[in-house]
Amino acid sequence: MRTTFSSVAILASSLLAREIFAAPHLHKHKRDVVEDVVMVTDEITVTDEGDGNYQTGAAVAIGTTTIDGTRIVISSTPAPTPSTEAPATVAPATEAPATEAPSTTALPSSSSPPAAVFIQKPSSSSTPTTSAEPTTTAPVIIIPTVSASKSPTTLATSASTSAPAPVSTVTSDSSKKRGLAYNDAGLLSGFLSGNSLVSWAYNWASSTASIPSGLEFVPILWSTEDSFTSVWNANAAGASHLMSFNEPDFSGQANMNVSAAVDGYMEYLQPYVEKGVSVGTPAVTNGGAPMGLTYLGNFISGLSDAGGSYDFCSIHWYDSATNIDYFKSYMQQASTTCGAGKKLWITEFGVTGSDDEQNTFLQTVLPWLDEQDYVERYAFFMVAPGNLISSGTSLSTLGSTYATFT
Repeated sequence: MRTTFSSVAILASSLLAREIFAAPHLHKHKRDVVEDVVMVTDEITVTDEGDGNYQTGAAVAIGTTTIDGTRIVISSTPAPTPSTEAPATVAPATEAPATEAPSTTALPSSSSPPAAVFIQKPSSSSTPTTSAEPTTTAPVIIIPTVSASKSPTTLATSASTSAPAPVSTVTSDSSKKRGLAYNDAGLLSGFLSGNSLVSWAYNWASSTASIPSGLEFVPILWSTEDSFTSVWNANAAGASHLMSFNEPDFSGQANMNVSAAVDGYMEYLQPYVEKGVSVGTPAVTNGGAPMGLTYLGNFISGLSDAGGSYDFCSIHWYDSATNIDYFKSYMQQASTTCGAGKKLWITEFGVTGSDDEQNTFLQTVLPWLDEQDYVERYAFFMVAPGNLISSGTSLSTLGSTYATFT
């Protein structure tokens, strides 16, 4: 006897969920909200062996339905696995109305990272129907774990919260750690007054136009595309610190395999290492293997084999404002991956949650970051209205906390 079950996996046609961020820039992943949803119907065949045993076959996609113009928030709760005692027939999932999709809107509040939930940035080359993100909080799209095997490999599980203690013993001046990630240099002046602890800044275009004189500017070589490498030497001239490749482990950003990243580093960054400039590794996401720290470890190994060296490791981290324990443990893991005596730069980190939750997050982690010897610099994402800026050049509550809280 053959029994057929149907299960439905709802996948966002383009992965995205940074609802708190605006401002378009070369790091194109903070402004669009997905409005197209694809419903995928899977068929699972269960075979009665006749001796009381059942064999369950692999899920096979048998159809898709696109729901245009519908914003949807997908629960991270796995869909239930059909029981072998289930009836022989089940109504096809594609007949269910779209309104039956779960409607949870909050990220998990657990101190551990959510299983197989990774906040994604949309590819700059993707073409889903999108709309500009409003200034109010937009819905968060969370990919359910049941769909992981059918989803792109970028849907990786967040790193475990358990990690060995960092091995770095590098000391770092806390007054020099806090930095600004920005697009509009005209918004930076508000961070230089009073008791501000901000000391450096960068943007993804490596443009230094109108930056206040009180800030150190740190250039980044975004990728090895000609538009970046052709002006790299001019951008890097005179800098004491340099950053390399923006999220090469993610297809929506620099999108470079480890070998290409090593080759690019050796060609464009290693010459500056040999001149005594402090140079960092590519900035990786906090996605699970093969992304994130796995990619970073492989890059470091490949760079060593190529005869190159680095001074610090750049990483990015995004998650819920309530996942403070995960933030701390991930930084410790990153320090271990980076290597003994190496420094850590957290060049992007941001959180989802209410204004109060985000502010509490910063008030908790900023003193902690300043106390960690292995953390040399960090930059919260980002200097923009609706985030660290309220209006004009005035700082928001979050911006004031970031600039001065100790």
